[in-house]
Amino acid sequence: MGDESAIRREGLGTDDNGEALTYEMAVLAARAAGEMFARDVTIIDLRELVSYTDYFVVASAETERQTRRVAEEVIEKMIDKGHRPRSKRLDEGTSWISLDFVDVVVHVFTDEARDYYRLESLWRSAPQERLEG
Repeated sequence: MGDESAIRREGLGTDDNGEALTYEMAVLAARAAGEMFARDVTIIDLRELVSYTDYFVVASAETERQTRRVAEEVIEKMIDKGHRPRSKRLDEGTSWISLDFVDVVVHVFTDEARDYYRLESLWRSAPQERLEG
């Protein structure tokens, strides 16, 4: 997976192989978004709060076109590692793109939409980590 120092870990544990794999999926998606210049890439650990997914990866870009490019990069990197999205919402002209990899759901927003929906605040009780650098 590369250099773990690029991610600041704040209470996000990996107790067994399954949990380690889903965390690695979240990191892979976060790094792919970051490599495509997404801003404020954050992993939210939802394992103790919901049953439908383990992690959200939240990222933003300035324009709808840029969010689409970030999402395409995430899909490409995830597929390269054998993770296909169960569903994806990449509608043209949307300010919020979601990619559902079952255990990891990636949300890519325009800056304005991210500020409006505030997923990090909604899930503030969940451990969160931000991709650095």
